[in-house]
Amino acid sequence: MLRSIAFLVIAGGAFAADVPKPKFRPPSAAEVFDPKTPVIFADDFASGVFSKKWRFAENANYEVAAPNPDLIQIVDAPDLPGKKAVRFSVVRAPDVFRSEISLPHENGWNERWYGERVLIPKEWVRDPAKPVDIVMQWHGVPGNFRATYPNLEISVRDDRWLMRQSFGDPKTKPTRRETKFEDRVQPGVWTAWVIHAKWSPNDDGLIQVWKDGKLVADLKGPNTYGTIGLEYTPYMKTGIYHPEWHVEKPAVRARFDADKPVATHKIVYITDLKVGDARAKFEDVVPK
Repeated sequence: MLRSIAFLVIAGGAFAADVPKPKFRPPSAAEVFDPKTPVIFADDFASGVFSKKWRFAENANYEVAAPNPDLIQIVDAPDLPGKKAVRFSVVRAPDVFRSEISLPHENGWNERWYGERVLIPKEWVRDPAKPVDIVMQWHGVPGNFRATYPNLEISVRDDRWLMRQSFGDPKTKPTRRETKFEDRVQPGVWTAWVIHAKWSPNDDGLIQVWKDGKLVADLKGPNTYGTIGLEYTPYMKTGIYHPEWHVEKPAVRARFDADKPVATHKIVYITDLKVGDARAKFEDVVPK
């Protein structure tokens, strides 16, 4: 009898160990966006916990089930009493270069409005010799070719805000365009952004950008990749991405090790994020 009981315990333990854990599945567009109203998504993080509608990317891992609070955490919003914000942080180390949250892609080429409030904090250290820090980006989903550059990004370089675009044919040579905004970055001051995009690989495309209520970009024409085989509205990512600290190649790692950087810690805050469809207007998504 004892032998039988022992066998059942051992067998039961072995069986339990063999049961596969549920595979993490990120949320789909149908689970995230609500088409019943012009503002199809909104989050001010007031609950203090992340909605299940968000995806998380940390360094080279594009999909994690839950964020590392050292990289991505909801906190009290600096200088916005009673509000919450997401704090994104990366500390200089090999391949510590990204902390971002993202929304899913959507089928087809859609017209969208995006609103977001961004803070470059007072402790931000300028590094004039270094490349950009991306705080918002809209990426095409890889189809039959992996497109490296985002279709649209809002970034910080030195003390300036800039917008960069990539569109056309990534298999040959995509068109890349940079727009440097006149207004300089003001550390410690929240910036309200509104982006209106008619996503298209053709001449009917449109990108309009407002910074603190002022129209700073109004560009017509193609703004997505049109040759990668998939018709997807670019998906939005926000947080901080510092590409220079991505050092997977030996030559890049050698430069990283030899460098003596000015800035070794990057922090960005975001809140009041909204996404509107073609029915939306500027007033629907602009951070109040």
